[in-house]
Amino acid sequence: MNKKTFLAGVATFVALTASAQEIKVYDTGRKWSPSLDALIQSPSSAPAEPNLRRALKNSPKGTVRISVTTEVGSAQSIAEYLQSEGYEAETASDQLLVTTIPYQFIPTLAAQEGVLYVNAPRQLHPFMDKVRTDIGATKVTAGDGLDTPYTGKGVIVGVIDAGFDFSHPAFSGRCKMYGAYDTKGTLTATAPAVDPNDDSGHATHVTNIAAGSPVEGTNYYGIATGAEILPMMSDLDVSSVMLQASAIKQYAESQGKPWVLNMSFGATMGPHDGSSELDQHLESLAGKGAILVGAMGNNGGDKAHFTHTFTQDDETSYIYIVPDGIQNTNQAVLAQIWANDASGKKDLTVTPVVYRSGKIYRPSALQASKWGLTNSVDSYSKRQCVEIAGDLPELLSTLGISSSATNAKLLLEVKGKAGATFHAWVDQDSYPCSIERATFSISENGTSQRFTTTAGDDKYMVGEGGPSAPSAIAVASYNERTSFTSLNGSSYPYSIGADGGISSFSSKGPQLNSLPKPTVAAPGGAIISAYSKKYKGFSTGDASLVQRLTINNATCYYGVMSGTSMASPVVTGTVALWLEANPELSPADVVSILQKTSRRDNLTTGTQGTWDATWGYGKIDAYEGLKEAIRMKQNGINETMNSSAPITMKHDADCWKLFFNDDESYAHIQITAANGQIVSSTLLQSPRRGEEHTFSFKEMGLTPGVYVFSIATTGQTLSRKLIVK
Repeated sequence: MNKKTFLAGVATFVALTASAQEIKVYDTGRKWSPSLDALIQSPSSAPAEPNLRRALKNSPKGTVRISVTTEVGSAQSIAEYLQSEGYEAETASDQLLVTTIPYQFIPTLAAQEGVLYVNAPRQLHPFMDKVRTDIGATKVTAGDGLDTPYTGKGVIVGVIDAGFDFSHPAFSGRCKMYGAYDTKGTLTATAPAVDPNDDSGHATHVTNIAAGSPVEGTNYYGIATGAEILPMMSDLDVSSVMLQASAIKQYAESQGKPWVLNMSFGATMGPHDGSSELDQHLESLAGKGAILVGAMGNNGGDKAHFTHTFTQDDETSYIYIVPDGIQNTNQAVLAQIWANDASGKKDLTVTPVVYRSGKIYRPSALQASKWGLTNSVDSYSKRQCVEIAGDLPELLSTLGISSSATNAKLLLEVKGKAGATFHAWVDQDSYPCSIERATFSISENGTSQRFTTTAGDDKYMVGEGGPSAPSAIAVASYNERTSFTSLNGSSYPYSIGADGGISSFSSKGPQLNSLPKPTVAAPGGAIISAYSKKYKGFSTGDASLVQRLTINNATCYYGVMSGTSMASPVVTGTVALWLEANPELSPADVVSILQKTSRRDNLTTGTQGTWDATWGYGKIDAYEGLKEAIRMKQNGINETMNSSAPITMKHDADCWKLFFNDDESYAHIQITAANGQIVSSTLLQSPRRGEEHTFSFKEMGLTPGVYVFSIATTGQTLSRKLIVK
């Protein structure tokens, strides 16, 4: 066994000295994830759980990468113990650490004093819509009509993602530090040459939307163009994300700057109540000047969720699961059934059964466990969780049915007590399946039974891992355009909903803990942004490419992607502007701003200030939100970080709006036509911070043309060339 080296030094993330909040772990009688049992008991056999199979491919043979929850303050001592045993360990907080150890060492580690729970690997996925080239485009610019001194200066925008092209000019000079590894929280001052997980350029596209720089020759730049970008390339394993989120927080605190973290990733599987070890860890990082933003997910329209409440004891509910015939050719099934109550009891009985030709085939308990059935009480939520994980052909063979039988159908048979409610989800990330409606007639033991299953729905689909932390801002997606023109000269339409309407792929809430998720909606149905030319399979003939530029003798690209992954960084960049204006905004403050200022129109559901499971509080409004952030500062929350300009301006189709960033002794406002004629002159005495003035084109009698809008205050004179159309 080769001794692993524990990284140390300035560039290595060191454990935080204290958690902002204790991670809650219940004693359920076991100290490691049930899916690890197969590795411990039969290390030579491949585990049934499909996600675990993939995770093992990235670990040295015979080992598994895990995260460990400890008692408060014990993470470092457990890490040191692992080092003394010859294994690498890295702490994410004083309660969490990540390590790679042999399967057989798991019980030994779990038995150590201070260890509360050992977690199996869990993979997250970028929330990019599956369709790339049949969608339209939204041009994301700095504020979309917001002419403002706030650019995110003094704020750190952290991005944990996969697919960075660090050479893209959109990021030139914008990063002081980078994530050095895709599995660690180590930082480096040198940009990595290659992101090993660049399968689509996802991170490049996302990061430019949030904070990419204006590049000569293109308008496709980001929201917070003055923020410092901290890109953390990641394999998106939960353990990696925990380390990388902690590293962003520690770095921001070392710089004395507020920060906002973009998480355009997640998963379908999980408790959906904000209780997981990742959710609790992320929650411990958030606070004043520390905001989490996550993409809701792209499961809108998917029949991936099912819920049922039993009306009598031993009632049976059937769930009919159908693997996707195109995206899931191996017919792999990954499903979880969660009890709604946190009683710590295992009152649900779940059995995978196969229906064929009027007969039900039931595996024995041993056969079911070998196929991937586990039944446990989750140590983080105290809720019963039954997981089914395996390939359908394997189950058929086990039951003596031909693995190629086309008339064999998988059902989950769920029994429970009267009044009990459960929720079920099927995986939509790696092994897409759907929950379908069908009628079954069964003849068994001389009796006949006929029942009809209920189709699944797309409710309760808040993505696990990014938006599911309790205080994270969860972002839905809406559309703005119906087509885009590719570099190849062709125009491509898209069909993901109406212009300005919710994107058909955008996941719906609510979250099981009744938190308002999604929180807000932003443009995500089809965005043009920076495009990686380093991703695997990149082609200059890709129809998604919209613009090609040559900068410093190097070629760069901009192209179309779509998903809540693209909506999330719009909000991330906007929050960075607000943090510059008010660096001590808390997550609750940001939610309050969104509730008060998000827009409603004839395409959104609900009314102003109310929440619904599709739109959250409505469409984000950067300008109105900025005003509210400044008003909070006005009420004594905090001083502004940037008063380099006296006003913020927003130019709408029929007016200009002027908003004072600070108190002024006077303000002389003058509007001049292109021919030099003064068309308006206003002198304001002692305008106050937060004061707004509207200049209507109609009331001033302005005709289409170019005008100069100038304002002089005690400390500065500012001019803007504006166009009336």
